[in-house]
Amino acid sequence: MNKIFTFLFASVLALAFSGCATQSSVNNAAAGTGIKKIYSGDHETIKSATMASMQNLNIDVKGAEDTPDGYVITFSKPMSAFSWGEVGRVLVKKVGDNSRVYVHSEKRAKFQVTGAKEQDFANAIFASIDEILANKTK
Repeated sequence: MNKIFTFLFASVLALAFSGCATQSSVNNAAAGTGIKKIYSGDHETIKSATMASMQNLNIDVKGAEDTPDGYVITFSKPMSAFSWGEVGRVLVKKVGDNSRVYVHSEKRAKFQVTGAKEQDFANAIFASIDEILANKTK
């Protein structure tokens, strides 16, 4: 009986962790993946406002770099009592006179019900960018 329980427990764990999101899986998503908002204005100002907005959230910024796709900021949210955590990427892409900001995130566990959704991250990041840009124009 103990062997059956051990096998079932291991099977459930393997199923729960199969298909888990990682920083790599989020980073490798297509450049236009996620929730988008378009900003007009100086691209460098939008980049710095986006980075500053990330500092205001309860997340760990893992890195930021200019890539051929645009300015990429990677982040994660650690595991808590209510969530296995999330991983994400923010892309700031210059398109003509505008900058497009894409927020893409995934929950670490495939079957995770709790935790922050992609829309939650996008709302928080866009609201913070809007506030930072509004204060710069005053």
